[in-house]
Amino acid sequence: MHSLLTVKETLLYTAKLRLPNSQYSRDQKRKRVDSILQQLRLEGIKDSQIGSTKNRGISGGERKRVSIGVELLTDPKVLFLDEPTSGLDSNSSQLTVELVRKIATERRIAALMTIHQPSARIFNLFDRIILLSQGHVIYFGPTASAVGYFLKLGYSCPVHENPADYFVDLMTLDYRSDAALAESKVRVADLAYSFVQYKSQLAAGECTKAVFLYGQEIVPKEQGSVAVTHQAQNSWVYEYKTLARRDWLNLMRNVPFLASQVVQSLATALIVGFMFFYLKHDSASIQNRLGVLYIVALNATFPIVMPALYAFFDERDIMLRERSAAVYRVTPFYISKATTFMPVALASSAVFICGVYFISHLTFSAGKFFATLGVLSCLNIVSISFMLMIGSAVRTMDVAFVIAPGIITIELLFGGLLANPKTIPVAIKWVHWINPVYYAYAAFVLNEFSDLQFTCSTGAVCYLDGMQVIEAYGMGRFTIGQDIAMLLAIATVFYLAGYALLRWRAKPKFTWI
Repeated sequence: MHSLLTVKETLLYTAKLRLPNSQYSRDQKRKRVDSILQQLRLEGIKDSQIGSTKNRGISGGERKRVSIGVELLTDPKVLFLDEPTSGLDSNSSQLTVELVRKIATERRIAALMTIHQPSARIFNLFDRIILLSQGHVIYFGPTASAVGYFLKLGYSCPVHENPADYFVDLMTLDYRSDAALAESKVRVADLAYSFVQYKSQLAAGECTKAVFLYGQEIVPKEQGSVAVTHQAQNSWVYEYKTLARRDWLNLMRNVPFLASQVVQSLATALIVGFMFFYLKHDSASIQNRLGVLYIVALNATFPIVMPALYAFFDERDIMLRERSAAVYRVTPFYISKATTFMPVALASSAVFICGVYFISHLTFSAGKFFATLGVLSCLNIVSISFMLMIGSAVRTMDVAFVIAPGIITIELLFGGLLANPKTIPVAIKWVHWINPVYYAYAAFVLNEFSDLQFTCSTGAVCYLDGMQVIEAYGMGRFTIGQDIAMLLAIATVFYLAGYALLRWRAKPKFTWI
């Protein structure tokens, strides 16, 4: 679940995405959410954030109930709960099981739950239990008949002992000694064999019109079966709008992420701007202009990719869980992520370039300034697409934080400043042709140096004009427009590759988009 959403928002967005608009209006979805909040006793914390290990939120028991509520919104025929009491105290565990039993009874839902060492009170809340040991069924039947069943086998549960603990002791292998281990293996094997015989005896008395489940008769319902559909619940546009709103809400509440973007942009702009303060038109300014333009390109790589990659991983893992239930398509999620991160990246880069451009006194021309801003925006688009591709391809964040910096470092090495493109060996020359940093840096240099004239000091090695600098550094192979086109082409390839990788990872496979 999204840690920055409130309890009610979590259920509401789930209802919007899972419940089809053809059957439920907006008010009906809200009423269903309110009903779930009331049934699970979550009304008092409906405006509290879910929280996580990093930010404080609701308690563990309340989080478990919210997870149950997410599944109950769609009125499932079967509710499967995997250890819903793990990590909870006895009171919260009992409350959770009691609520599940009550709701399952009222809504006529078959609820299946895995649980380890329940208390006696929780144990008696179950209608039927399945006891498993070493891959074998030891008992499957009514909870009330379990003690009597084991008594017939010669295992009497003490009066004041929790039956669940007693059964676990019977089924557990004892590794304290070789003799105890051998004895426990024999006991477990006998219990499994006894249940097989018990089941065969019941099968011999099976009726054709009714199914007898270990002494209890269950008459099949005459209702029609529920059809399972693989079609999307809502339209593509509706899914995108809903996901985009949820992503924006999460992003606006992610104060550390937003604050880091603002502080980093302002601080770097001031430091870089005053490092290259008021560039002149002498021979020394040539190196400084090349340096400041390279830093501008560098600022659109690491500072954009790494924070966004960290934020994307949490969202991606949630998507994979929601996708397993076919809640929405992959494309709305993917495009929503791109359109959510993009404005933040563009805004932070705009703040950075405004500070650097005017403090360092690059060419004061509206056309050149907006051309620089446009190229920087294209490089930001490439960085976001690269982040999405890496985040979709790699399974864990640790691996992603090794791969992404490594690739970016290679891009910077072949960016055009540290090594002249003309001198790169043929065997690895292809790297800079697929390098977005090179195309962005080349466009920056072309835009800045195309009309500049320089004054040379006596005895100094100097270029007379900007075109000589462009030619010497190998930046004039393409025009600015062609460089921008290459950046957008690389971004398109990254976006498509990221989507293909995410689509391959996401399940189910039957919904292709």
